[in-house]
Amino acid sequence: MDKNNDIIQQTIDDRIDAFIRGMMTEEEEAAFKQEIQADPELRTHVLATVSLIKGIRTQNAEKERTLIQPQQKNKVRTLLWWATSIAAVFAIFFGYSKDKRYNELSALVSPYYTEYSMDDYARGDIDSIKVANLYTLFNNIQKQRHVSSIIAKLEPIYTSLDHDFTYSAYANDIALNLALAYIKDDQADKAISILEKLEKDNPDTPIAVKVQEILKKLRTE
Repeated sequence: MDKNNDIIQQTIDDRIDAFIRGMMTEEEEAAFKQEIQADPELRTHVLATVSLIKGIRTQNAEKERTLIQPQQKNKVRTLLWWATSIAAVFAIFFGYSKDKRYNELSALVSPYYTEYSMDDYARGDIDSIKVANLYTLFNNIQKQRHVSSIIAKLEPIYTSLDHDFTYSAYANDIALNLALAYIKDDQADKAISILEKLEKDNPDTPIAVKVQEILKKLRTE
């Protein structure tokens, strides 16, 4: 049994070595990258190998510089292949981590989205075009992956609420949705600040209960 495990391990190591050296075909490399993304154990193994190589290369930095001679072009080319493959592995890993973080944040805020429709527009004197634009921003927080442009539009509206009463009827919606956008954009500190104020301004209300739930999740993350 141990012998079989050794053979399997050797096969994995050989594939990792071929990948790092750039010796796979395009099809083999694409398939291996998918395996790395799908298999956490394999990904850990690959990263450990890359880290080892990177450490060795750092220790031998001075020696590597001496390789840059006309008669040693093949060695330089090999080093470049390794460097490119190492960069590719880290790109895969950090891309995976970024997607994982995005999915975690989306799952955290998804229960608290509200679908806004102009059928519900009857709150105040603000004109329908401004309301429609506001509702579009709110709805796009849920629909869009990147929300930085939405945050840039909601922030000045939110900061003006204390002295400009144009959007006063929508103050709670603006605060809550901006907080959700901050969370989705991985800016928990800004979200918490808004949510704490929203809770304080609306004690013993349904929105305060919702805010408390979100704050509890953020603080235990």
